[in-house]
Amino acid sequence: MISFDFLLSLDPISIALLFWFTLLFDVPRYVISLAVISLLGRKELPPVRLSTSAIVAGHNEARTIRRCVEAIEADQIILVDDGSTDGMCGIVKQLKVEGLVDKVFCLPIRNSKITAVNLALAECTGEIVLIIDADTVLAPGAIAAALPYFADPEVGGVSCNLKVANESTSLTTRFQAIEYAISISMGRQVSDALDLVPNVSGAFGAVRRSALQHVGGLDMEVAEDAALTMKLRQAGYKIRFAPEAVARTNVPETLTALTLQRLRWDAALITIWCRRWIGNISPLSPNFRLIEALVVLDVIWFSIALPLMLPIYLVWLWINFGEFSFTLLGAIFIGLAALDVLVCVLVRLPLRLFPYVPLYTLMQNLVMRPVRLVAILSELIFVNSRRDNYIPEHQRWRPS
Repeated sequence: MISFDFLLSLDPISIALLFWFTLLFDVPRYVISLAVISLLGRKELPPVRLSTSAIVAGHNEARTIRRCVEAIEADQIILVDDGSTDGMCGIVKQLKVEGLVDKVFCLPIRNSKITAVNLALAECTGEIVLIIDADTVLAPGAIAAALPYFADPEVGGVSCNLKVANESTSLTTRFQAIEYAISISMGRQVSDALDLVPNVSGAFGAVRRSALQHVGGLDMEVAEDAALTMKLRQAGYKIRFAPEAVARTNVPETLTALTLQRLRWDAALITIWCRRWIGNISPLSPNFRLIEALVVLDVIWFSIALPLMLPIYLVWLWINFGEFSFTLLGAIFIGLAALDVLVCVLVRLPLRLFPYVPLYTLMQNLVMRPVRLVAILSELIFVNSRRDNYIPEHQRWRPS
């Protein structure tokens, strides 16, 4: 109690010096997000009719592929079984017999999602290509909700709104349900308003077929969706977010599985935005465009600099304040939890998830930030992406 009374007695400058890390990295995200969501309304777009092709590529997704296909409202559906060993190929062929899909491919061995999607892309006839994971189920009208954004001929891709299908399975999935609501449902709305959308999710995204062909399809990258999005942006296409285009996808159900997933995802912060695109933030670069530089800087500041600076801040706190550091960290946690609750109110998080919001705050700061730090350092030092099993060994390092 004495410690918190001491904090309340401090002047603003002293508080700023104590909590410099939070003020530099956390508060700006909340302030920008809350301002955009509160002040900028979204205008409804009139319906647009465009022909569509859906690509569903999966490996060992026999359990989910039928539900996925039955929810797709596209003019053409192409399925690719990427060397499955669980009988998925048989189900895929049966779906073709039943007339639920237009084309099927069963690859004899696993070649990667990238290869599978590029194979199907050559067979697409629709103006808009939907790339959908085999464990993702689209809500009714999801595709129709994404199409109006393509009325603007400069739009090359539309990021769609993902929610968690297996939310009630465990504490880990409930955490991710809150995370998706904040980082996708709200985060992408903010990015869309600022023209800074960095990623069209590979779980459910829409891309103009001519734009896909223009940039050469998907690259052989562990984070192929991020790589594609940045190629589209670099080619001059706009990327939008369609909050009404909703789909539900399965997420890791254990902390171990989640950690392994995020180690792969977070490595993309280095493989995509640093190794491939960081040079474009320089005004001297022939590819420099201010808005694209801001996309890269946004990722670098909030997703790379933040976890790298966190250990420095913790050491600085301990050196200067000793055991009082725990009080300061407790105050930070309370503040961030309060902000997370406010954000959850704005994104209309289901009431059943509100009791888990403190868990979300705790997980983000005690688990996910250290995991991101490990992923970044591992990729910088060991280049783990070149050995990631997401891409089979015989497909790695192939030219894009």
